[in-house]
Amino acid sequence: MRAIVVRFTVAIVVLIASLSLVAARQGKGMRVFAEVERLQDQIALERASEDELVAEVRRLESRTVVEGRAASELGMHIPVGPELRFFGEEER
Repeated sequence: MRAIVVRFTVAIVVLIASLSLVAARQGKGMRVFAEVERLQDQIALERASEDELVAEVRRLESRTVVEGRAASELGMHIPVGPELRFFGEEER
């Protein structure tokens, strides 16, 4: 009878220990999963920020903006008529 009680007690202790380990691993898994979600959200925000910056660069590199700033800040203008010079072409 005593051996049965000892075996039963050992079985209960092993069961409780294994359940504790499972709970600890699940807790760690949930923390890792939360960190992954946080990083995914951060990546999405950074990608959106990058898209905005790329759009701003494209806008600033556009001909309209470059011509406007060249005219206002540097006093340049778009050549017309006889001011046009084509380089690299042989005269015909």
